[in-house]
Amino acid sequence: MENRIGQEFKVSLRMFERFVENLVQSRGLKPYPIEEIKGFNDEKDLHLFIKREHDNMNGSDPVRSVKRKPASVMGLYVEETDPYSRFWISASSGNFVQELGILANEMGKDLFAVVPPRTPSQKLESLTNLGINVVRVSEEEYDLCPREFTVFWVRAVVNKCNRIVNIDQYNSVLNPLAHLLMTAKEIDEELKDLTHIFIPLGSTGTFAGICEYFSRFHPKVKIIGVQPTREHNIPGVHYVMGDCKWSPEIFGLVDKRMLNVLTVDDRSAYMALMELEVKHGIHGGPSTGMVFSALKQELNNIEDGSNVLILSADSSWEYGEWNKNILKRLRDESRFSEKESLLLETYMEILEKRENSLRRMMKVKNIYKPSKKGQLYSLEEFEDLLPSLLR
Repeated sequence: MENRIGQEFKVSLRMFERFVENLVQSRGLKPYPIEEIKGFNDEKDLHLFIKREHDNMNGSDPVRSVKRKPASVMGLYVEETDPYSRFWISASSGNFVQELGILANEMGKDLFAVVPPRTPSQKLESLTNLGINVVRVSEEEYDLCPREFTVFWVRAVVNKCNRIVNIDQYNSVLNPLAHLLMTAKEIDEELKDLTHIFIPLGSTGTFAGICEYFSRFHPKVKIIGVQPTREHNIPGVHYVMGDCKWSPEIFGLVDKRMLNVLTVDDRSAYMALMELEVKHGIHGGPSTGMVFSALKQELNNIEDGSNVLILSADSSWEYGEWNKNILKRLRDESRFSEKESLLLETYMEILEKRENSLRRMMKVKNIYKPSKKGQLYSLEEFEDLLPSLLR
């Protein structure tokens, strides 16, 4: 009996692998080449690589992020198992629902994204322009139970209204499985003799999937998760280890003996973000700076001759104004050295030369062709809307 179950599991996994192979071709998931960051540290004999999950400002696929993989797998699975559902809902910091919204538009679904109050305004603009309805939690509501408020509120809504399907990235095994079969495999196929991988912690699906893959096939590779401090201004990532009330269920899939998590504060993350952009020409969202900062923090514990990879989850497309405001606040709160001030000045000049928001939104519409514009709701407005959705 156990033999038969094992064989059936292997057959199911092979079928899922074929599904993923087809998905890569049809959903714009072909990986970008891993790049080496030259001249990172002259005192240390190591090779530093970066795996981008975005187009590094080429504009060919401006909303692509690391979340496209789990969003595609989970959305297509829901469509297969519940094809008649018209309404989807999901809690997210932004990237997951953005990718899910592209799929929802293709399938004629109405997607409601429940986002935290500190979601960057440019991200909100992108979401609604992709046809996604955004339910924005207020500061007062969110502060009652930070982060998990959005997750548990969505779960409660779906428990009451079974005609709305919750695509829950925080407790679906399909999230880490997508990264096991894609992200981890891509790394393994392109980089040999890897010693360290630094990964930002958001839903923790990327971390869990890569941990599972490398623990099986390359157990000597050290996987380091990177989280912000409990109070932070780094969109898309979360404080999951330490004095926190709740971590995503999928984080529990990781063998606790393997856990290695570093914590990075706002100042360190944004300084590292500017350094990557100005010195190395690599842009990314704030979580990319956080991961680069963690590597610098850990440098003394990394042996000479190591091959280190950092993962860049998303681009800086939607964080321009957000980054400016946070950096100005950090400068006002803590004195910048002359070197730091010059770095900030150069970084601001780079941001000013970027495409303006209007042109970017036109590009997003032309590429993804949403059928309508999404609406922005408060929690109260969405609850008032619910009865009409269920008729």
